[in-house]
Amino acid sequence: MPVQLDKRLLNVNQAAEYLSIGRSKLYQWVRKGEIPSITLDSRRLFDVNDLDEFVERLKEKAGR
Repeated sequence: MPVQLDKRLLNVNQAAEYLSIGRSKLYQWVRKGEIPSITLDSRRLFDVNDLDEFVERLKEKAGR
């Protein structure tokens, strides 16, 4: 299922798909503090802006 980009907050599956990674890798980066998330009730959500910033940081590290 494609990620809907009209949403500001994505659930775990949507965020992993948005980044083209698996859920376990996403959780690994969350535990390391690389990607921020929020918890609303029992749901972990990711701000699209934070995901975009994370990708930009990765590109900077790679010298792009």
